[in-house]
Amino acid sequence: MEFSNTTIRGLFSSSIQFTIPTYQRAYSWKIENWRVFLDDIKEQASRANNTSNGNPYSFGNLLLETIEKDCKYDVVDGQQRLTTIVIFMRALYNVLTQKGEGQEKLDELAEDFFQRRNIIKLRPVENDRACFDAVIVNNNSYTISSPSQQCIVEAKVFFETELAKMEINQLRGLKDLTLNSTICRLEMNGKKEAALMFELQNNRGRSLTNMEKLKSYFMYQMYVESNSEETNNNVEIIANFFKDIYKTIYDIKNVSEDSILIYHCFAYLNVAFGYRNIDDIKDEMKKNHNAMDFMFNFSRELSISFANLKKLQSCECYYYKKLCKMSQPLPTFVYPFVIKGYKYYGNDEKKLNQLFRVLETLIFRYHLISSRADINSRLSDVIRNFDGDIDKLRESVQKKMKESWYWSDEKCKEVLSGSMYGNPILHYLLWEYEESIQNRGYKIGSVEIENEQIEHIAPQTEPYEAIEAGYEVNENNLYSDDFREKYLNSIGNLMLISGSHNASIGNKPFSSKLKSYNDNPLLNQQAEIKNFLENGEQEWKTLQIKRRGDNILKFAYQRWNLSTEVK
Repeated sequence: MEFSNTTIRGLFSSSIQFTIPTYQRAYSWKIENWRVFLDDIKEQASRANNTSNGNPYSFGNLLLETIEKDCKYDVVDGQQRLTTIVIFMRALYNVLTQKGEGQEKLDELAEDFFQRRNIIKLRPVENDRACFDAVIVNNNSYTISSPSQQCIVEAKVFFETELAKMEINQLRGLKDLTLNSTICRLEMNGKKEAALMFELQNNRGRSLTNMEKLKSYFMYQMYVESNSEETNNNVEIIANFFKDIYKTIYDIKNVSEDSILIYHCFAYLNVAFGYRNIDDIKDEMKKNHNAMDFMFNFSRELSISFANLKKLQSCECYYYKKLCKMSQPLPTFVYPFVIKGYKYYGNDEKKLNQLFRVLETLIFRYHLISSRADINSRLSDVIRNFDGDIDKLRESVQKKMKESWYWSDEKCKEVLSGSMYGNPILHYLLWEYEESIQNRGYKIGSVEIENEQIEHIAPQTEPYEAIEAGYEVNENNLYSDDFREKYLNSIGNLMLISGSHNASIGNKPFSSKLKSYNDNPLLNQQAEIKNFLENGEQEWKTLQIKRRGDNILKFAYQRWNLSTEVK
């Protein structure tokens, strides 16, 4: 290990090339980080102008792995700061150019920070190099294809915008201060030394993601557990698994790397949904008779889980699309089953669809009941025992839901038979009911409703002269308490409708509503209302609401029954 304290000017002035290895995360700093970076430099510059202190500003530590002495280094720690310094210098170069700074001074800056004799000074992770070269090194535009590339482009824009507000003498002061700032450079010979130092350094309160902490811990443990002649190779194997993970993570939308780590632990650790933090991973490793095998297997399976969740982004399974339509975001308990499902079924769409069908029923009940009870803990045994057998999974889920009562058949029927207005699953239920009554060959996917709303067929507020309007009211033109409690907000009185249609009929007499349903039957559930009337009479009362409600409930009981198989 070599230690040296150098300036930013000294760090970049030679022909050294710094590379961010692909087992590291890509550039991820956002506006709050850039603002702190810039404010710190501005504050230090102001302080330097007003005092004779003379103490240089410090950018902290930079941990490097020596690839080729004095030529090439991998950045083990400090890559976010290092990348930001280069982006900041590009923005500073551009703004100084606009404000008329001499080209000779700027050429020196460009050689130090961007490219010297065809050597590009900083190489970010592989997937971002084309973007970085175009936007930062060559100062051109680039079509963004990942969140990290977005961060690179937005960082440049942020710094250019903020620096453009300053006078040229202030900009020169920022340039000089940055160039003369110090950075503590630690060079490690090989990954085992780098892993050791990274683990020790990051146990001292630095904020890392759990994924980074786990990678650091595993690489350090490989250093501890391996025979000396195998250490470098073993650390390299772990690094390569995380390299594959970081190649994948930016293609997975709306799910963070730490969340995927959690879902993976739910799926594979003995504590299942009882997983809380990476200490649970460490505890399980300590119980294993071979710690190295555990780390190899866990890292390999984790990289597979990331790859499979990437596949999920483009999944075309019928019931997966149902899941996404019903619930965004998906409940956390879904992902462990999906992770295991892809492991057992690969790309077998039929089997995946059967799994999604079970999960769709489970999510439906979860949202329908909206209980405060913890469903995850009740599914721990189920996910632990899930070995790819769909029939056994369906039976296990059904048994667990019955035992729990909260999501049992009886509880579902109780909720479905009660007040459904405002229930989070109501829109999805009525869309699924709509699909069930569409004419053969007619696909519901082609129908869209503008400003989709829920219509009360018997209106929430009694219309004037409601007796003549065809609704169930007393002599004072008011609904009874029993009607309000049992029928007004029940599923039989609720219907999907467009916002404009809903506004046009309001609480008009039922005969007017019925005519509008028949004249504009965008959905079959509007057209079928006439089927529930008594001898063609234009009344919508308890009898009609019960008839329609029983029809929808019969559909729901069958549609979301866990014993129903998907062929």
